[in-house]
Amino acid sequence: MGSNRQIAKNTAFLYVRMFIVLAVSLYTSRRVLQALDVVDFGIYNVVAGFVSLFGFLETTLSSSIQRFYNFEETRQGPDGFRKVFSEGIVIQTGLSLSLLILLETVGLWYVNHVMVIPPERLRAANFLFQFSTLSLMLVLFQVPFSGAIIARERMDFFALVSIIEVFLKLGIALLLTRSGSDRLILYGGLMLAVTAVSTVLMAVYSHLRFPELRFLRQRDPAMRKSLLSFSGWSLVGAFVFMMKGQGLNMLLNFFFGPVINAARGLTYQISGAIGGFSSNITVAFRPQVVSSFAEGDRQRTRDLMFMESRICFGLIALLITPVIIEMDYILHLWLGPVVPEHTAAFATLVLTDTLVCTLNTPCTQVVYAVGDIRRYQIWTTIWNLLLLPVCWLLLKGGLPPESVFAATLVFSVVLQPLCLFLTRQVFPFSWTDYGKRTLLPCLGTAVLLPILPGLIRFLAAPSFWRLLGVCFATVAAALPVCYFLILDAHARGEVRKALRRFGKGSDTQTP
Repeated sequence: MGSNRQIAKNTAFLYVRMFIVLAVSLYTSRRVLQALDVVDFGIYNVVAGFVSLFGFLETTLSSSIQRFYNFEETRQGPDGFRKVFSEGIVIQTGLSLSLLILLETVGLWYVNHVMVIPPERLRAANFLFQFSTLSLMLVLFQVPFSGAIIARERMDFFALVSIIEVFLKLGIALLLTRSGSDRLILYGGLMLAVTAVSTVLMAVYSHLRFPELRFLRQRDPAMRKSLLSFSGWSLVGAFVFMMKGQGLNMLLNFFFGPVINAARGLTYQISGAIGGFSSNITVAFRPQVVSSFAEGDRQRTRDLMFMESRICFGLIALLITPVIIEMDYILHLWLGPVVPEHTAAFATLVLTDTLVCTLNTPCTQVVYAVGDIRRYQIWTTIWNLLLLPVCWLLLKGGLPPESVFAATLVFSVVLQPLCLFLTRQVFPFSWTDYGKRTLLPCLGTAVLLPILPGLIRFLAAPSFWRLLGVCFATVAAALPVCYFLILDAHARGEVRKALRRFGKGSDTQTP
């Protein structure tokens, strides 16, 4: 129970962080769009997005090194923690240098000779490319430190750094509207400065709070081999997953130009904000999933997998239901009269895809905890790779850009049973158990949750009051749905106990 309370505490920290980040980011995006105009905003998304194609390295390496921090500390104590840090520094340095060479050769050529960019904005795009490349190097430098912070479950500091970042970005957006210089170049340079601030904060905090996080001159070849093997397969899967996003972004740029990239960029800002809530739960669960498996507690690992699946799905369904129902009104409220064409359709399809993908993440976490990820990564990689040629054929055949996002959704739906099958190869569980404890509750939530808010939208005219009504109706519907479907019997008992304690406290205070 103490571990479950720690998960709840960490999730709370991350959710406070996410609400602040979401609120500020939505306003910041509007100001940036107004300051840059649609064409420059599209250029930013396609150029910076091309560099961030390699940003998957940070997320993947951080997850990998966090897994080894928890696993090796459970087995070896502080010595294991120190060895993982030292070998991680060596691997990360070599990878960063290799990536820098790749970006400054092939990447620079692609920006100047393949991307569809107005000639008069090519100089600004090159500046932006260099700023984005340096930002990526700094983000990669964070990996051993962010992995340690997550492994030690210091989510309060992790949340604080994100909040500092988002307010610095808000300051940048406000400054852009008052600048008379090239705003795209200025924006890229200031975003690099924000990344530098967060990197310094992560490194200094880790150095001060984790004394065992010290670089060892003596190498551990076995540890390095394990890290390289695990990280290598993780990187393969993550690279293909990013290609599914950024590769499609390049296809849209090739067939439709930068204006469509602006619509896609706004769509993924919405999706990223919503998906961030799911990531909060993933980050909160991840260390304990690894530790439970390392301790040999298979039943707790299985329970955490099922619990995480239900909670992620339920919370994301709660968030996206009012957004999808009121998509047109929310976009105009957020962006004003300038809403790039296709944004509403893109966002609806991408948010639905985000909901489906929440069921894949716990499977991936369990496979990572086991450490036998080769087969899992090979088959999911093959499936994700097939998406790009399918989308190219759809666009080449004259279908609208929405077809890309519809195809992505179909691929994600089919991927779910594949992930379950592959997970069972390394971590056995009952199909019946999964169906009863995860699949049926999630399907029931998806069917029941939209009924009441959808009825309000059907009966009322578009307005801010209708938006509020849809939001309140979603929450009202979510309370019984989550209580009976998302929570298991033990969790429902804990909720009843908490309510009884609250009721007794209120009675005690009544004169």
